[in-house]
Amino acid sequence: YDQYARRLHPELLVLVFVYNDFRDNTPFFRAMALGTWVREKRKHRLEPIVRKRPDGDLELAWSLPQDQQLPWSALPPAPWTARAWDRVVQRSWLAGRLYGTSFGVIRDLEALTRHLDYAALSEGRRRITLSEVRKFPTQRDLSPFVEDALQYTRFALAQFKQRADRDGVELIILATHTLKDRGIHSFERMSEMAATLDIPVIDQADYILRQGAAPLDAQWPHDFHWNPAGHQWAAEALLEYIEQRPDICDG
Repeated sequence: YDQYARRLHPELLVLVFVYNDFRDNTPFFRAMALGTWVREKRKHRLEPIVRKRPDGDLELAWSLPQDQQLPWSALPPAPWTARAWDRVVQRSWLAGRLYGTSFGVIRDLEALTRHLDYAALSEGRRRITLSEVRKFPTQRDLSPFVEDALQYTRFALAQFKQRADRDGVELIILATHTLKDRGIHSFERMSEMAATLDIPVIDQADYILRQGAAPLDAQWPHDFHWNPAGHQWAAEALLEYIEQRPDICDG
């Protein structure tokens, strides 16, 4: 938004929220999901970093002090077997699924829970399990690790809201059908955060049901990204919202 969208002086800012945004917003779960791949790619990538202050609050920065590591920096050096797996994963969808949901996560889980930002979450409490890694954030009961992860999404939504209010832009969230694909908890958690910040939410799954179709009809058979119908329903749901609120775009 800061580098591109703001220069367009938009009247409406649509934040598309997908199931895996919860995971990707937090360094801990992102490191577990992407494993050694993220260690190599992040070295040459400039992007804003969300870091935790000593008081527990989050802040946005473009760099970290030398004494602060990101979670993937704490991962142990990858053995030759893992490096071989990484090469296979980049060429095989099936290998990627196996690696991302089991082998790679198991290998890195203990190292990440010992990271300086997360060791305290393990002390005297139930440790995070492989099941939580796979199913976050669809579960009803959350470990301290998941509660901590949700804090990053709250922070991200607050950052968008601050910018929209500053620039006089109407901010809305388009919740994709994926938030209800594995139960209702993901959608509920995101909606609660949005309500706290007074951000309206468009529910794509609800729109699809009102068209007499099933939410899963919006995606490819083995991939939750939108197929042509998913794009169509997303556009129609957004248009319906705008038509009901003509003041958004000056009529």
